[in-house]
Amino acid sequence: MEVDMAQEMMQDLSVLALRELDSMNARELSSVLWALAKVGGPVNATLVQGILVRTKEELASFNAHDISNLLWAMATLRSPSDDLIHEIVNAAERRLPQFEPQALSNTLWALATMEIPLDGSFLEGWIKCAVFKLPEFTAQALSNTLWAAANLGIEDEAFFAAWLSEAKLKLPALNAQALSNTFWAAAKLGIKDEAFIAAWFSEAKPRMHEFNPQELSNTLWAAANLGLEDEAFTASWLRVAKLKLPEFTPQNLSNTLWAAANLGIEDEAFTASWLRVAKLKLPEFTPQNLSNTLWAAAKLGIKDEVAAWLSEAKLRLPGFNAQDLCNTLWAAAKLGIQDEAFITKWLGVARLNFSGFNRIDVQQVATAIASSDSWNIDAGFRDMIETRLI
Repeated sequence: MEVDMAQEMMQDLSVLALRELDSMNARELSSVLWALAKVGGPVNATLVQGILVRTKEELASFNAHDISNLLWAMATLRSPSDDLIHEIVNAAERRLPQFEPQALSNTLWALATMEIPLDGSFLEGWIKCAVFKLPEFTAQALSNTLWAAANLGIEDEAFFAAWLSEAKLKLPALNAQALSNTFWAAAKLGIKDEAFIAAWFSEAKPRMHEFNPQELSNTLWAAANLGLEDEAFTASWLRVAKLKLPEFTPQNLSNTLWAAANLGIEDEAFTASWLRVAKLKLPEFTPQNLSNTLWAAAKLGIKDEVAAWLSEAKLRLPGFNAQDLCNTLWAAAKLGIQDEAFITKWLGVARLNFSGFNRIDVQQVATAIASSDSWNIDAGFRDMIETRLI
């Protein structure tokens, strides 16, 4: 009811804003767009476009707070404007010393969400300002900042050292989503600080029941990528995941089995539940999901339902990229698959994509073929493999 009332109010505000658009100043323009994003629901596209046009005209008068709200709203509304965004970034860079901690975090989050390529000067300026203000960052702002840094590929040891110093103290204030996002980002950035990891596990283990399917999947993926094996965490994760597996998306299911394989998690009850759920959602698996699932099944020695996955993969092989093709063939060899129709189709697709195979891919294919003498691999394809390995 409250949401409906808020959206109704925003519709009335949108009508008024459209009438007053030409006379709005910087603060009013950014505030209206921020309000539209905050309330959510259907948005007046004409108003949004009009605000962006007026922003271009008034950008010189936007202060740090206005710019941060503007970028956050554009990211939340998924309304990036290619011809305007770089002007906004340049304006933000000139005002970075005036950005408050929340504004610094929101700005980086927004740019990462919109996948805006940033040059070194902006990031250098942002990091310089953020390092000094990190003690004032809230727990949520710290989490959002690390997530953004991971997606933007930021590499700065001094910044991450300062971030870790603050994050260890503020982990208890994070909700489940922020805990999961923080762990995922740490894994993507390769952060293996022992004290931080220990603090994260200590905070997350008793709260695992708060994690939703996406957060559970991301968390196990992160643990696998960091090579972290913690029996108490795994037990807690399994207990909750078994109950929530029906809600897992195909991507969640695939990532989870991949992570379990990398961590060597073998739990019969979990595997049985996973197989039941995955079978129902198999048609929704992407080529990468199918490839990763077959790879994980082979690594864990799971042979139940493999025929169904292989049948689905056979239909979808034309959509597989080089890595998907290599992982799938390796899995087929590991599982002892003797399906001539699958191998024949795999060879046809692999020939078309062979230029995209790197040396590691080719070595993986060669290993798979060498371990499966019964496969009918023609001399022409074998010559292609040998030529690439010279």
